[in-house]
Amino acid sequence: MRHMCWFVPVAVVASVVPGSLLAPRVASAAWPPFGRAIATAVNDQLGPKIVPDGAGGAIVAWLDRRTPALNLYADHVLASGDLDAGWPVNGRALLTDSLAAAIFPEGQEFPAVAPDGAGGAIVSWPDARSASTGLDVYAQHVLASGIVDPAWPVNGAALCAVAGAQNSVVMLADGAGGAFVAWIDGRSDPTADGLDIYAQHVLASGAVDPAWAAGGTAVCVANGAQIGPVLASDGAGGLLVSWYDLRSSVTGDDIYAQHVLGSGTVDPAWPMNGRALCTAPGTQAAPDIVPDGAHGAIVAWHDARDGVNHIYAQRVLASGAIAPGWPANGLPVSVTGVDEVIAKLVPDVAGGAIVTWGDASAGHHAMRAAHVLGAGAVDPAWPAGGVALSGTPSEQTSQDVAPDGSGGAFVVWQVGLDVVAQHVLASGALDSAFPADGRPVCDLPSRQQNPAITDDGAGGAIVTWMDFRNGVDSDIFGLQVLAAGTSGVAGPTPRGITLVAAPNPAHGPLALRFALPRAMPVTLAIYDADGRRVRTLADGMRPAGTEIVGWDVRDRGGRAVPPGLYFARLAADGHVLVRRIARMP
Repeated sequence: MRHMCWFVPVAVVASVVPGSLLAPRVASAAWPPFGRAIATAVNDQLGPKIVPDGAGGAIVAWLDRRTPALNLYADHVLASGDLDAGWPVNGRALLTDSLAAAIFPEGQEFPAVAPDGAGGAIVSWPDARSASTGLDVYAQHVLASGIVDPAWPVNGAALCAVAGAQNSVVMLADGAGGAFVAWIDGRSDPTADGLDIYAQHVLASGAVDPAWAAGGTAVCVANGAQIGPVLASDGAGGLLVSWYDLRSSVTGDDIYAQHVLGSGTVDPAWPMNGRALCTAPGTQAAPDIVPDGAHGAIVAWHDARDGVNHIYAQRVLASGAIAPGWPANGLPVSVTGVDEVIAKLVPDVAGGAIVTWGDASAGHHAMRAAHVLGAGAVDPAWPAGGVALSGTPSEQTSQDVAPDGSGGAFVVWQVGLDVVAQHVLASGALDSAFPADGRPVCDLPSRQQNPAITDDGAGGAIVTWMDFRNGVDSDIFGLQVLAAGTSGVAGPTPRGITLVAAPNPAHGPLALRFALPRAMPVTLAIYDADGRRVRTLADGMRPAGTEIVGWDVRDRGGRAVPPGLYFARLAADGHVLVRRIARMP
């Protein structure tokens, strides 16, 4: 739901204190209700990506504009919700040489990230540091300690530095401390019609695998453009790549896949330039891929063969053959909706996959999910056409998905200006601990967007997103989502519960007024923009009716709060309302 936005002047609120951005971190021992502030440096932090740290926490990487030159940053959030005290406040810069960073304006684009298997991560990105070769592909390794790996080249290892633009980087951990990286490559033809798919292997040492071709292995160099690569492990030291392909002037955009061995060669058992997974007429686009647990993969995409976008999937074996029982040109996962788009999927625990997508049958895109069995059928135990993850009558976009470890999935998406999560069980039922329309991960009266999610290895997941709660620019926040709900904002607020913030005539202490339809337990507290509780104003049973509680703009220790942004949070009978009560000028 969208809360009203209240801007209440407070005498103590004057301006941002620059030094506060460098203040020591404060341990919370729990995830803050509005999310953990991962990076709140000046200017924008953009496009967060997230991977598990192997210990219940996560590594988050993003593009950062805190200096005139763009840079890549990463930070480590622990399973407890605390930020790793060994990492710098607001994250570790991955490009560390000041001169090099200064000559990269607009060079770095959004990063991809893969776990290193030892608590750190490898980050890759397109980079325009070279005027002669154009946009290239670089990678850097940040250790679990928060230090940029000194064994790797300063400012990153060049994975591909040939003439022509290399962009749309995707990554996959290699299981040995390194990573596979793939991208769209314009070396042979810089026009949109000449884009190809290449891949490279960077070792844990920071060296490019000498068994692989310099500049990358050509995954597909067929005529026409190859776009949107996605990666899955083959479970044997190599990778499977899928993309959508414009080589045919007859069938249009098609779906292809290829197998690259750990040695850096394309699997000779597969067709040159890829196995066609779908060459039906019309546009097939935006594939996603997961391993099938038997060295092959399941790929899903949206498909307009009938003139309207629907969701299809295909399974390809390690041999390069289409799996027995799967229809030629793909299994129809959902063909009854309207403009069903952007398939995202995760593996189940039995060789199949859970597929999510947006369906515009209600006049706006709403999230749905279905279970595809490894045998080539849509799970009949699930609702036909997929289970609806939310009935909210607003556009739902930008979903991401993570496995729950038990055959189900956590799905997160953007609705309006909020980030919402839902948990669908292996049975196809929605987690009863979640509201029917999804659990708000963050629905502060400000904009939250571009969510990304990873599993935490313990039956839950961690979400990160871009957050504009400071009213000036974008920061990076994160929150854990649990199988029994979330440590964040609770469910929909029933009729009769209200929360209003109003200043007194002297613009000093605040009057917080709330109303209850019946007697119920209430907690009213003040939080800062980082989600730390500043002061508890009410805690316990309250009668029905209206009550006014004052806040003297002091913290729990009686000290005047510093300049900044604050929120009032009313938790009443398991429901929550949030009001912005102060804003930085």
